[in-house]
Amino acid sequence: MYNFMRKFPGGLLLVPMLLSALFYTFSPNLFRIGGMTQAMFTTDGLNYVIGLTCFCSGAGLNVHRIGKVLKKQGVLLLTKIIICVIASIIFIQLFGQAGIWGISAVAFIAAICSTNPSLYLALEDEMGTPDDVSAFGLVGLLCVPAYPMLIFGLSQETAIDWMPIISTLVPILLGMLVGNLDENMAKFLAPGVSVLTPFMGWSFGASINLIEAVQSGLQGVIITIMFYVLMVPILLMVETKFVKTDGISSLAISSIAGMSVSVPFIISQTNPAIEPFVASATAQIAFGVVLSSIITPFLAKKLDIHNHLDISETHDF
Repeated sequence: MYNFMRKFPGGLLLVPMLLSALFYTFSPNLFRIGGMTQAMFTTDGLNYVIGLTCFCSGAGLNVHRIGKVLKKQGVLLLTKIIICVIASIIFIQLFGQAGIWGISAVAFIAAICSTNPSLYLALEDEMGTPDDVSAFGLVGLLCVPAYPMLIFGLSQETAIDWMPIISTLVPILLGMLVGNLDENMAKFLAPGVSVLTPFMGWSFGASINLIEAVQSGLQGVIITIMFYVLMVPILLMVETKFVKTDGISSLAISSIAGMSVSVPFIISQTNPAIEPFVASATAQIAFGVVLSSIITPFLAKKLDIHNHLDISETHDF
């Protein structure tokens, strides 16, 4: 089973996620029997798994190397944030809440602001460096629903709730404290990141209805295309031309997270004007999750092969 999952880029995340989505699609209440089963095999335990992974990744983030991590992932994430803010404001100014081509503003913002940290982790663990892997917690800040809510609030000039962002930072900072105070604890916690990846994948999949996702059809495809067109070219340019690295991290942060499926509903709880768009936005984002979970690993693997071919040709020359 392990060798099978490793055959696919990001397979440690994707295979459990798709398997879980199948169970959720055809029998959504199968594991909702309470106790440990429900906590482990539904979305109930998702925040704990993400928090624990943030803690473990934070433990591997050496304060003496944090500058290097911020120089790469920090710059890329800041670039992504700037793109999201500008694109969201322009979208709402031009098309309003109803949006265009059947894609509402809440669907657009939730999708483009999304980053799947679990897929990032799976790809960087396979093709990146230890510093890239240790940035999981930092990347995870762009996964929580608080981030698209923040961008939506900025574009709408509404009040911003900072507490969800702070709650994401706490396990990262505590992990850093433990890992930097005791090197042996850092080594002990390091494997936890990889071990938790399949469990995160399963938890994310437990919120995806594959039938509803596919029914979004053309809109789901369009929102995915928007995501890649807005994000990937600029991020790749920043990483390869300015940060001077191989571009893998740019692709690794370019996927739509399963958690983003919940964003339209969460925003509608504080903004009733969004309610008419929740159902369609949820289906479109879910389809984007499925598509980007396949496309991003494929693109990353192609780039990784291309990078290694270039190195090989240089050495041969």
